[in-house]
Amino acid sequence: MVRINLLPIRVSKKKAAGRQQVLLLALIVILALIANWVWSSSRANDLASREAKLRRTRDEITQLDRIIGEVKDIKAQQAALREKLDTLEKLKAGRSGPVKLLDRLAQVIPPRLEIRKMDEKGGAITFDGSAATIDDVSAFLTALQQSPYFSQVELKKTTAVTRAGLRIVDFSVNAQANYTPAAPAPAGGVKK
Repeated sequence: MVRINLLPIRVSKKKAAGRQQVLLLALIVILALIANWVWSSSRANDLASREAKLRRTRDEITQLDRIIGEVKDIKAQQAALREKLDTLEKLKAGRSGPVKLLDRLAQVIPPRLEIRKMDEKGGAITFDGSAATIDDVSAFLTALQQSPYFSQVELKKTTAVTRAGLRIVDFSVNAQANYTPAAPAPAGGVKK
């Protein structure tokens, strides 16, 4: 009978199968390393892009803070400019206001009324004078009340006196001066 030794074929098949398994394991390890490197690199790129976006956002915030600071400075400058313009308007009104007030006063004084003294302190004016009759004093008060240059007109006292044989009325009137009236002064003289 013929005997065939099959052991070397089995051993060679086992060696070949073992090599295939080692090769397969090495291939799996290499693929795992490549996959891990790809995943790690995508995560690193994602992190880098997010950090870049964060830097851009912080830069934009810094720029906006600077712009807000400039806007606040501009608003402060506008407020200071408005205050200066208001002061100039007050000075302008203070320069021309008394002239207009005195012009209006000259227009409303009745013909038989004399102002002997006019005193102004802080916008409060006191008139002391004489009139031929109480009606002239009343006409003067009415004219002052209707004028936009005077407000809070109040008769303080009237006294009937005789001077040089004539009976006259001495009076004292208080009023508040409005150097910058809201409405323009009506033209004309005394209204009765």
